[in-house]
Amino acid sequence: MQRVARISTEVAQPPLVLSLLLILAAVRDGGGVVALIPGLVAAVTICLAPLLVVVLLARRGKLTDHHVGDKKQRRPVMLWTLGSALVGCGILTLINTPVAVWALIAGILGGILALIIVSPFWKVSGHAMTLGGATISSAMLFGVWSIPFVIAAPLVCWSRVYLKDHTLSQVLAGFVTGLVVFGSACALILN
Repeated sequence: MQRVARISTEVAQPPLVLSLLLILAAVRDGGGVVALIPGLVAAVTICLAPLLVVVLLARRGKLTDHHVGDKKQRRPVMLWTLGSALVGCGILTLINTPVAVWALIAGILGGILALIIVSPFWKVSGHAMTLGGATISSAMLFGVWSIPFVIAAPLVCWSRVYLKDHTLSQVLAGFVTGLVVFGSACALILN
C-alpha cells in the first residue's frame, strides 16, 4: 500500500496534473500543433518553472521537500508561483489563447490565492485541491473524457492521508476548495 500511495502522490503532483489539463484545454477545439503553444506556455510558466525552483530548493535543503511539507514554507513558494503565473498570463495575452485555458488559469490562480491565505495557519492539501479542481473543470471541459481525473481523485486524496502528509480534514478541505474555486472559475468564464 505504501508504494501505491507514494506513486499516486508523485504522479499526481499539482504542477503535473495542472500542466496536463492546460495542454489538453489548449487543444480541445483542434487547431493542430499550433494550438499546443498556449497550453505549453501556461504549463511552463504556471506549473513547471515553479516546480523546478521548488525541486532545486529542496535539493539544496532550503525547503523540507518538493511537496513543501512545512506549512511555513508554503506562502513564499505560492507567492513565487503567483508571480511566475502572472508573467505567463502576460505572455498569453499576446497570443491566441483559448477561453478554456483562461478558465483553468482562473481556477489555478484562485487555488494559489487560497493557499497563500490559508497556508500560514493550516496545511490544506494542494494535491486534493488540484484533484478537486481537475475533477470539476475536466468534467466541464471534456465531459466523459474527465473519467481519468474522477478516478484519480479519491486515490490521490487517500494517498495524502495514508502517507500522513495530511489529515482527512485537510484533504477534504482541499478537495472542496478545488471543486468550488475551479468550478466557479470555469462556470463564469466558459458561459
